[in-house]
Amino acid sequence: MMKINALRKNPALIKLELLVNGVNLTAKPILDERDADEKFIYDNPVGKIKGLPSEIILPDNIVSNLYVSEKSNLRLDGKSILYQDEKICDIKFTPESMFSKLSLPDGKSARNILTMYGLDIVSLFLNKRCVYFNKGDECRFCSLNYNVDNLGKDNPLNPSLKNVTQTFREAMRLDSSLFHYVLISSGAYNDPDRGILEQMKYIQAMREVDEGKIKYHLVTIPPKSRELLEMLARNGPDTISFDIEVFNPALFKKYCPGKDRQFTYDGWIKIIEESAKIFPRNKLKIGFVCGIEPLESLCEGMNFVAKKGIVPALNIFHPDKGTQMQKFPRPASEYVLEVLKEQNRLYKSEGLVPVFPEYGRRSSFDTEVYRGFFDG
Repeated sequence: MMKINALRKNPALIKLELLVNGVNLTAKPILDERDADEKFIYDNPVGKIKGLPSEIILPDNIVSNLYVSEKSNLRLDGKSILYQDEKICDIKFTPESMFSKLSLPDGKSARNILTMYGLDIVSLFLNKRCVYFNKGDECRFCSLNYNVDNLGKDNPLNPSLKNVTQTFREAMRLDSSLFHYVLISSGAYNDPDRGILEQMKYIQAMREVDEGKIKYHLVTIPPKSRELLEMLARNGPDTISFDIEVFNPALFKKYCPGKDRQFTYDGWIKIIEESAKIFPRNKLKIGFVCGIEPLESLCEGMNFVAKKGIVPALNIFHPDKGTQMQKFPRPASEYVLEVLKEQNRLYKSEGLVPVFPEYGRRSSFDTEVYRGFFDG
């Protein structure tokens, strides 16, 4: 546990404690009508506890996931975080949108189509039955199927283009001050090229509504076609992620068997190298899971992509319920700090900018590194 004065001076260190050691609950937080509750779009860090906030907003608008642990020295009491009964800081929760309270003409709830994701981001998840699960070769840390079958069962598996367009139009009408980004994620398709074309239909439809005010980030499996790579670089989303997840070849095969089957490790490396020649600097992001491979190979992977003008991004490993790695330990804070030190060096030396430079994501420090919270 870090010293309390360090936590007070640097809220990014509070986020680090929250992600690796969690927070105790005095009582379940009370959300008012302005606070967004957890929609279970993808990861489910809190098991079966319902009615928790979507994210914690720390000082300096740092967005953090909520990992509940009875063993943590941090305690969430109302809208404050305490350490041994001494207050460290006040917090907020993700603001709830007005559109989330609406019903669409066919009776579906708008909150199950799009959702606020931290600050300044609306999230859309497509194709929630990732084909990797069909053969039991899903990424071993992925909780998608479990959440679809449990707390996310009310959300449509693949929202229709019509429902998304209707919801997005209402979001732009009622909540345009809340967000400037749309994050589109998707499970894998049997044919990744078809998946890209399907995802682009949604982006194009939303672009017809947004009056040029919104930036789009797509997290997807890369296409196999060079023609589609060139299309994405030219007319695709503002930024895009092809997440390799694990750079160590043996651990890639172990933890990402579906990606290995569909592309092979060497195939992923080839796509990254080819993409670096096609995409403008900082448009492409390659994501890594921070905490499931040796520090040396993770830093090697970050250097590999950064030197090509591609942004290395980190998602701090969380052992979600229902996954094959649900008992795998969370990374130690010392490990994460070493990785962030290298990420900070690369961002500065290569002039790299994360996808969300203002506020960031709930299980990542990309934005906090870029904003200088880990300088020195």
